[in-house]
Amino acid sequence: MPIIRPARADEHPALCDLFAELDRFHREVRPDVFIEPQGPSRSPELLAGLIAGPGSTILVAEDGSALAGLATLVERTIPANPVRPERRIVEIDNLVVMPTHRRRGIAGLLLRHAESWARGRGIGALELGVWEFNAGAFACYEAAGFAPTIRRLSKTVAPP
Repeated sequence: MPIIRPARADEHPALCDLFAELDRFHREVRPDVFIEPQGPSRSPELLAGLIAGPGSTILVAEDGSALAGLATLVERTIPANPVRPERRIVEIDNLVVMPTHRRRGIAGLLLRHAESWARGRGIGALELGVWEFNAGAFACYEAAGFAPTIRRLSKTVAPP
């Protein structure tokens, strides 16, 4: 079984391989939204900042000598408004498992560690967004106890 641990900044190339897999999948289905990056899939500075926190982390699934998956976690405060109180959440901004490691429970393990990370900060809710085309992710998240709360719709508007 893989070990889940915080990522290290010196793992930038391996982390970029994981993000590149995530990006490739999204780009194949929605080339109108996702483009091929010029250079690494994420900058060393961006990843180092997420890893350093304090309000964020990248968890990795280490399987032997390889990184099999990752989850990017970010603390967010949703401001109060007249009809809702302020809320603190942990957003799972990205989650990916390499194709060669899928169907082994790694995503579920990353999600359970994300819950622990949130609890350790006194935060009682995890949230994430998932693209409508990603049926596999929907099934994984629902199996882990996530439920839909809002649905975002979009419409392309031609310029005048």
